[in-house]
Amino acid sequence: MNKLKLVITDTAKDDITAIVDYIANDNINAAKNTAMYLYKICNDLTIFPNIGITRIDLTNENLKFFVIKKRYIIVYKIEGKILYISRVLSGYQDICFLF
Repeated sequence: MNKLKLVITDTAKDDITAIVDYIANDNINAAKNTAMYLYKICNDLTIFPNIGITRIDLTNENLKFFVIKKRYIIVYKIEGKILYISRVLSGYQDICFLF
C-alpha cells in the first residue's frame, strides 16, 4: 500500500494547539499525549486515507471526516498523492456552524 504525503494546514495546526492548550490547563501530561496522538492519527490517515466519511449534510467540498474516540474530528481531503489535513476539531465544537 502506498503512503500519501501528509500536509497539515496552518488552520489544523492551530486547532491542535487550541485543543492541547485547553487540556494543559488541567493536565500537562495529558495535553502532550493528546498532541502526539492527534499527529499520529493524521499520519496514519496517509496509509488508510479512505477510512473517513463524506458529509454532504455539512459541505459540498470533497472533504472526509474521521471521528476519533467520539472526541475529535479530523477533516481532510485527498488530492493526487497528497493528504491535506484541513481541520482538527473537538467534538464539543458546533461543526455545522464551521462548515
